[in-house]
Amino acid sequence: MNRVITETIVRYRSMPVERTPQRLDPLGVQSAWLLVPLIGVVAVGYAVYSTIAHQGQLRSPALAICAIVLLTMAVAVAAIRTHPGLAPVGLWSHLAIVGVAVASAVLFDAAVWGRNQRIQDDWGQIAVALVLTAMPLYRPVAEALATAAASALVLGALAAAQASSMAIANHPAVYAMVAATPVLALACGGAGCAWTMTGETLRWREVARAGQLRLDGELRQVAERMVAQERATALNAEAVPFLTGLLASGRITHEDRERARTIATGLRRAAVDAVGRSWLAETVDQALARRGTAEDPQRWSRVRDPDRLDRVLSDEQRAIVGALVGTVADLPGLDPSSVAIAVSVPDCPVFLLTARAEEPRRVLRSALVPFLSALQSVSMEASMRVRDGGLTVRFAYPGRRAP
Repeated sequence: MNRVITETIVRYRSMPVERTPQRLDPLGVQSAWLLVPLIGVVAVGYAVYSTIAHQGQLRSPALAICAIVLLTMAVAVAAIRTHPGLAPVGLWSHLAIVGVAVASAVLFDAAVWGRNQRIQDDWGQIAVALVLTAMPLYRPVAEALATAAASALVLGALAAAQASSMAIANHPAVYAMVAATPVLALACGGAGCAWTMTGETLRWREVARAGQLRLDGELRQVAERMVAQERATALNAEAVPFLTGLLASGRITHEDRERARTIATGLRRAAVDAVGRSWLAETVDQALARRGTAEDPQRWSRVRDPDRLDRVLSDEQRAIVGALVGTVADLPGLDPSSVAIAVSVPDCPVFLLTARAEEPRRVLRSALVPFLSALQSVSMEASMRVRDGGLTVRFAYPGRRAP
């Protein structure tokens, strides 16, 4: 079993993560999601305006309408698929969104084929460029740029093929550049923004990691002093008064022997708990300490993680899980004694957080869904269920179905 746990920890802690803002800064990208539907509305609005302006050049109005419908589908799928609740955006979703947008531009070119007078006022390249602007937030920069280059190549080739019908005679390459430039320019702008965000996030992580390494020794000493203080407090609260009473009485009774055995068992259990205390148990205990549960004798049983699978969580995942636990602990209607986390399945860890909270479903979803989305952005599956006052949050590594 120990070998399985070790292999699991090594496998998941060394799992490569795509260098995208959504993966590295999921909460930050969540706040920027509204830009995607806004960009989509602008793209569709410009497409409608441009189509009306091309009314005298339309060869097939039906194709023009189909092009707008197709573009609307592309931006709708982009807005839905990039929503924080459906994170992360995968490769095929990216290709499907951009592919449908390019197809809509191709349909518009077909609608004005042979009658188009100017390339610069066509909406195809602008709409595709707007869609591509947001993609680097969700996909790697190299992939976004490659998709933009392919889109520019298609639209540039179509523009060059229409050179004979243009009002101003020029070399086909000029029309190709006119159509390709907006696509490449806006895509490069979005990629540059994403590249900067990714670089700054990685740089901040390195600084934070270096600071953590410098503080490790000091934190270890603080932890040792805290454990020693807890043991001294326990001795002063129970053992010292008991021994003082024995000295004062000058004799040992059967009740004294039972009392001594009880105190020794309690001290031994507290020492074992202190040694085996996991990061997850400490996080839950600190989060609930504000609710006045620090002296709860059952506090160490809130987390059932016999295999210490919380060690699988990366620094980013721990930060999100810690924030999730803290948010649950701060719910006004929470019953602190009901909070529990069970961790199971050593080869593919599953975390199950349960609690009872007298809060409306809408309030719970508003408070917790951002953290579930953030967990999904860092390669985990996350879900929440609210039923009869009970709250269940499940997050796990891909590969296991919810129980």
